Amino acid sequence: MKAIKLNGSGEPRDVLTLSDIDNLPPPNGSNVVVHIRKRAVHPADYQTARGFLPVDVFAPHGILGNDGVGVVEAIGPDVDPATRISVGTRVIVYHAQGTWAERVAVPASSLMPLPDDIDDAVATQLATNGITAVMLLRAAEEAIEGRKAPLLVTAASSSVSRSVIALARLKGHAVVGLVRRDADAASLAEQFDKVPVIGTDRTHWQEATKVAAGQSPMVAIDAIGGEMMPTLLGLLAPGGTLITYGALDGRPSPIHSGFVTAFELTIRGCSAIGWAMRTPPEQRAADFASLFDLVRRAPHLFAGYSEFKMADVVAAVAAAEASPRRGATILVSP
Repeated sequence: MKAIKLNGSGEPRDVLTLSDIDNLPPPNGSNVVVHIRKRAVHPADYQTARGFLPVDVFAPHGILGNDGVGVVEAIGPDVDPATRISVGTRVIVYHAQGTWAERVAVPASSLMPLPDDIDDAVATQLATNGITAVMLLRAAEEAIEGRKAPLLVTAASSSVSRSVIALARLKGHAVVGLVRRDADAASLAEQFDKVPVIGTDRTHWQEATKVAAGQSPMVAIDAIGGEMMPTLLGLLAPGGTLITYGALDGRPSPIHSGFVTAFELTIRGCSAIGWAMRTPPEQRAADFASLFDLVRRAPHLFAGYSEFKMADVVAAVAAAEASPRRGATILVSP
């Protein structure tokens, strides 16, 4: 079968190759073999290829990818019928390794059956990005403890952030979005009625953010990191929480502990991997059900994606790196 192999670290064109690898043996125990049709290109993928993230965590067998959508081809003898997993079931693979291959063997517990009305390209965006949005909103609600306080969301045009904003609005939360360029703010604001969107290239954007929020936010949800983090901490109300889930800016964050201490601020990290490891099966099913409902209510949030054949992986990575805020980038196999 085919897989995209990672050979060292460096420029994607130099280290990523479509190769033939051995076919998978029949699954044992509670494992399942899934034929992956589509998988997203995430920042963690190209950051690993470039050597910024550890290969032994994100590509332990030389194959990137931790999620996807596909069809079950074989199941192990110990798969519980209660999982609703059988040969031919269309599934989301949401906690796995090596999904940049045509087939993967994963525990049945890493799969979620898909409703017929959710197509593959949309479902691919839910596997990590959608679940990350659910997890981030839950963390934000824990931080505000039922208070009415606006949420600040960076990289607001990204797939994750748009889902966060939509889910937050459905639950009655006020949100302010931040984007890199003020020129992009209008198009995003069209998708979300009455959600202020501010470009960080605007003069005095910090003051504009506080005015738009009506008060200092209690929570900031950030995918950027780097030099944005201390700025976001400075925007928070005393006792506020910065929730970080990404590092689009790979530079270290110059955060002064004295500032964090004086204003009793909290910095909390969240990851979809942590969600998959700690969330009980009933809650996982409920979280995916909320995402399926969001797709039905707001299908436009999941449009605008780009698809590339596995053989065109270098072009796919280039597209994902150039603008992670213009919709998902998806690798497709037959």
